[in-house]
This record gives sequence, C-alpha cells and structure tokens, in this order.
Amino acid sequence: WFYCDTRYKIAGQWYGIPKIVSKSQTLATEVVSSTSDEIIFKLRQEYKPKLSPASKAVNSLVSLKLEKDAEGLEKVVYHKDMWNEKDYSHEGLGKLFKTLNGDHLTKITPPPKSL
Repeated sequence: WFYCDTRYKIAGQWYGIPKIVSKSQTLATEVVSSTSDEIIFKLRQEYKPKLSPASKAVNSLVSLKLEKDAEGLEKVVYHKDMWNEKDYSHEGLGKLFKTLNGDHLTKITPPPKSL
C-alpha cells in the first residue's frame, strides 16, 4: 500500500497544515520508546481550523523508523501518526481516506521541489 511513502508526500502533509488551521499548539509530549532505529512518542496537539471558532485537541501516537545514510546521519524512513491512537483501516473508507490524503494532498499543498 502506498500512502505517504515518500519524503515529498510526508512533507506535503506538514506544508498543508497552515492552509487549513490558523493555530497549532503542542500541549504535551511523552516518549514511549526510543531505540537506535525507532522512536515512539505520544503527542497532544491543539488545532484551530481557519473556518471554525473552536479548537480541537488531538492525541497522537507517533512512530518514527530511523536509518543511517551513507554519511552516517540518521534519516526518518517511516512516519506513522495515529490520531487518537487509532490505526485507521487499510480497507474501505479508511483506505480511500489514506489514499486521497497521501497520494493527492501534495497536489494541493506541495512542498518545495528541493525536498
């Protein structure tokens, strides 16, 4: 399955946030696990959508897989962000949402080509 399977697609997610939210604030972080090739942490983030008067706090469980490149620098090779600690389905509507979000959002929120 291909969703945000490239650095460019992942960056598109981050570049898209300011287009839909007027404010994003980190409320809390907690490292759950940290090894030489993986970091897992909890994140509580509050978002204020541009078209809404109310803010929404979201609890995430974030997994980052790391690998060293040819120069020995660590690079994130996999990023998984489960909002409200839910891993949405890889079938049906969950698959449709992930495909639209991962494969097509960068057409609306493109990061710099230099990434």
